[in-house]
Amino acid sequence: MRKIRENVLAYGGLAAMLTLTAPGEAIGLVWDHARCTHRVGERCDGRKGCKVDERAADQWNERSRAEWRRLNRLCKQHADRRVAQLGFEFKGGVLVYQWELQKRGVWHLHFVVGMETAAERVWALEYVKAMRELSPMCLFGFVDSKPLRSPQPARKAARYLGKYLAKWRADGTFEVSETVTAAGRTLLTYVSRRLTQRSCCTMRSLRNARVVWAWLTGLILDPSLDPWDELVAVCLLDRMPVPLRGP
Repeated sequence: MRKIRENVLAYGGLAAMLTLTAPGEAIGLVWDHARCTHRVGERCDGRKGCKVDERAADQWNERSRAEWRRLNRLCKQHADRRVAQLGFEFKGGVLVYQWELQKRGVWHLHFVVGMETAAERVWALEYVKAMRELSPMCLFGFVDSKPLRSPQPARKAARYLGKYLAKWRADGTFEVSETVTAAGRTLLTYVSRRLTQRSCCTMRSLRNARVVWAWLTGLILDPSLDPWDELVAVCLLDRMPVPLRGP
């Protein structure tokens, strides 16, 4: 959650968070009616507790990562070409994406695109336009383009993404979501390298921050870190900006 927050804040501009859904029954993600709890004749819905047939869900979930890589690559190529045709020297990319396990048992994606500059807005519109056209070919479902009409400060996108990983209990503690505890995703969250180079906040640096914390509190004798890594860890612990690294 912190990796998402720090890096989206490092972007700082207006952004839009969109959702790319998994496909439906037409592709083969049929409902397992034996697990339904609603009355016979009612329409199945994951919000009612209905689940996709386990074998079909497993096949989609296994294939979805490769199909997303293909879809993202094709959409980026299209958007980069259109931006270049309009005279912008800009190549874009998704700022952040995060998988979420739907209640019906299949994975779908939330992704954030930057919309602060004119070039970014054009890129985002063309990227999503291509995605709406190509998603059926890559076996995905629907992507809603409405958030592109009203971009929000990036920090709001970070809050939205965080709630898919954990939420607050009534007693003030965190409850980790099923998305985190479910098997099948070694990489739940991706952050653009352009952002991590700016913020220096990666999973590795956050782990180093825990090591430095243990050292400062006397739990270990020596963090045994590279001086630069140690400096980044201290800055993350103190919530201070990481200084620019010299050549």
